[in-house]
Amino acid sequence: MAAAPLYRTMDEPILIALISALGIKEIWNIIKKRMDQKNDQIKREDNLSLKVIEELRSKLKILEEKQNILIEENTSLKIKVARMEERIIKSAAHSKKRK
Repeated sequence: MAAAPLYRTMDEPILIALISALGIKEIWNIIKKRMDQKNDQIKREDNLSLKVIEELRSKLKILEEKQNILIEENTSLKIKVARMEERIIKSAAHSKKRK
């Protein structure tokens, strides 16, 4: 007498329940893996965004410092030009008196 197939010896509802449970578990693992990948991607993007923001902040600070230096240099040059104009005017006035 030939042996009966395995699924006939077990209760069919139990077999269906086991297959369903394993299928759901595998589907859940796939879904969970996708969710974890998305979360990791979002974290990487956030970290990258934070790095870019920090780099831009540091560059902005450097530019602000350079701007302040240039403003100070511009002010001192304006003072020098004003003094030179003053000297030229005095010199011109003094030469006019001689003539």
